[in-house]
Amino acid sequence: MCGICGVFNYNLAHRVDSAKIAAMNATMAHRGPDDDGFYVKQNIGLGHRRLSIIDLESGHQPICNEDKTVWIAYNGEIYNYLNLRRELESKGHRFRSKSDTETIVHAYEEYGASCIDNLRGMFAFAVWDEMKQRLFLVRDRLGIKPLYYYFDKDTVVFASEIKAILKWGVKAEVNQRVLDSYLSLGYVPAPNTMFKGIYKLLPGHSLTCSKGEIKLYQYWDFDHIQPEEKPESYYSKRVLELLDECIAMRLMSEVPLGVFLSGGLDSSAVVSILGQRDYKPLSTFSVGYNRQHEDCELKYADIVAQKFQTEHHVLNLESIDFFELIPKIIRYMDEPVLEAAAIPLYLLSKFARKHVTVMLSGEGSDELFGGYLIYKHMCVMERYNLIPRFLRQGIINPALKKMAASRRDVKYTDWLPLPLDQRYLGVKAEVTDSLKDWLYSADLKKLAAQYSVQQELMPYYERVKDKDALSQMLYVDTKVWLPDDLLLKADKMTMATSMELRVPFLDHKLVEFAASIPSRYKLKRWTEKYILKQAVAKIVPPVILNRPKKGFPVPVSTWFAKDLHQQTRDVLLDLKTRQRGYFNQHAIEKVLHKQSQGKEDWSAQIFSLIALELWHRIFIDQ
Repeated sequence: MCGICGVFNYNLAHRVDSAKIAAMNATMAHRGPDDDGFYVKQNIGLGHRRLSIIDLESGHQPICNEDKTVWIAYNGEIYNYLNLRRELESKGHRFRSKSDTETIVHAYEEYGASCIDNLRGMFAFAVWDEMKQRLFLVRDRLGIKPLYYYFDKDTVVFASEIKAILKWGVKAEVNQRVLDSYLSLGYVPAPNTMFKGIYKLLPGHSLTCSKGEIKLYQYWDFDHIQPEEKPESYYSKRVLELLDECIAMRLMSEVPLGVFLSGGLDSSAVVSILGQRDYKPLSTFSVGYNRQHEDCELKYADIVAQKFQTEHHVLNLESIDFFELIPKIIRYMDEPVLEAAAIPLYLLSKFARKHVTVMLSGEGSDELFGGYLIYKHMCVMERYNLIPRFLRQGIINPALKKMAASRRDVKYTDWLPLPLDQRYLGVKAEVTDSLKDWLYSADLKKLAAQYSVQQELMPYYERVKDKDALSQMLYVDTKVWLPDDLLLKADKMTMATSMELRVPFLDHKLVEFAASIPSRYKLKRWTEKYILKQAVAKIVPPVILNRPKKGFPVPVSTWFAKDLHQQTRDVLLDLKTRQRGYFNQHAIEKVLHKQSQGKEDWSAQIFSLIALELWHRIFIDQ
């Protein structure tokens, strides 16, 4: 696992400064502490930081083909590279190393841009084709690995992290048109970022730059896959087979490997399959708080660890650690994409790095199989909308609005009249129009009216508008929430500690198969992830299988109400914060008061506001 960066000047006479490439590379030393490398020639420069996982002896990058006309800087793992290598050798290609990186170089020589179709794994890479004077950037199908870029009339700059692009000399400016998206969702949907002029390459896309022209191409999607009519037993059996295959492929490593074990179904399924394979020694890692706290899941992780006799390690977290780490985490994240779970993930990664270098986790399962409670709520609302319109609009909706007493009531009465593509914006998106009208300043309301979050998500809904409600939500979450929030957090927090994270549920073969499973097997009799539970029922302990979903809980609601209340006020009511002009300060004060009184839980919104303000101070003000 690594970090990459580079600069391509369109004009051959405009030479790239090697010292600037080195400076960009240095900002990502945490992504690759084992080695760094450069290729600079005239108008092209590539940089690479290396975390050694495979081919420890000869995996130095950037790496080239035999005649040095094709160069690559690569971040990721290609799990089928040995098969691909044998195929390429049969076609006459000769290899100098044992690395998966060199396999991509020869695949590009053989197949050109379509080489991506042969790759199974997670990756972000840059190929420089000297003969064609062409830069080819690629991001993996699900967006597991990040890749950012900036361009103007003379240059393309790219990197695994935004801070490297800023180091090249791009001015850090707020992209105000995405503020409503950020405040609504807690993150910024690709291709935009919070920085004006800096973009994320979309998952499943490539970018080709030649002769001053930039072309984006989508090489993969799963929107066309339709459910198949087959027995439930077929789906449960095939899910287990594919998951076992995906986990087995991700055991490829020359360094110690472990599993993040939350005590939930997904990570427990990963450990259970490894246990069935008798994989030893297997290290597992959990994070928790006071074991008596209602949000603590350590007892469930203990059950799984004991059943499969893992080398189990537990990290305890205290509230004071939490607040002090926020600025540091924002620097690693580059953007204020910082839900509370990012901090324990960073601390657990740092703790686990003392023992292992590669970790497996259960990310992606909920988006494939329907694991979030909100899906059930939205499906109920779909049924509500079958009631005749005159009854809903003339009688029921007005009556419900009058009775709405709490913030939760207001949220649901705002949602009820809306169609799915306006109502469902993502797993954590609960900032409705009523709240925005109360919280936003007049200027921010004007911006939100011009650049709304609904506009950002509508193209995804359009692609699957012929599918049922659950399928639409799963598609949108897999394309937006998953890469732009969960996977971004997972990559940045693990790489901050020089650790590689592998996510077997997000192998594209398993994603495609999950898309073919009818929704009635994902959410059956209101049971979330029904088909996955059936698939692993014989190997996962029953207490894990039947317990309600908790996610990666962090008790921030209690912390913001008590231990961290004053620190929160110090940030959000500070003069500098007020002068941004984004919010109604009376509303902010009321939110903090309600949180401190324990009347309503505003912790998610408070955290987003804190992250946004501290991001301004770190990246914009400085």
